[in-house]
Amino acid sequence: MIRRWFNKKQKSSQPIQESPAAETAAGLCKKAANPDPVREISHFKSRLKDFDIEFSQLAACTPKEENRLQAIQVAEEIAADPEMRNYFLTWKRLPLLHDEKSQVQKLTMKRQREYITALTLIFIENYQVLMQYVPGTGGKH
Repeated sequence: MIRRWFNKKQKSSQPIQESPAAETAAGLCKKAANPDPVREISHFKSRLKDFDIEFSQLAACTPKEENRLQAIQVAEEIAADPEMRNYFLTWKRLPLLHDEKSQVQKLTMKRQREYITALTLIFIENYQVLMQYVPGTGGKH
């Protein structure tokens, strides 16, 4: 359904190396049987700041139902593909995706950049508490 064209660019995408001081959300979840929502949300806020997005902006940029499901699908695809995930984390921007049938995907990505970025971070970092609020995932990803 979606093809990647950013592979054609000759940018060297080197693997992301985690800083030793950075604590991942997966580590937050593994340390405790019940993840701490306060620590998880504060970690999520700090990750959003890396992408120049404020946590308070997310409520205003949440799309309508039909577009929300499409945005969730795009975020899941970026988080699932290691190459796109590496591009996303390296360059701090969404990889450009195109739907072969129409330009709907490109418009969705432009209009809902903040929302898709937040969802992609939730899926990549595996925030257990926040994932429960993403429709269609059932709290599991």
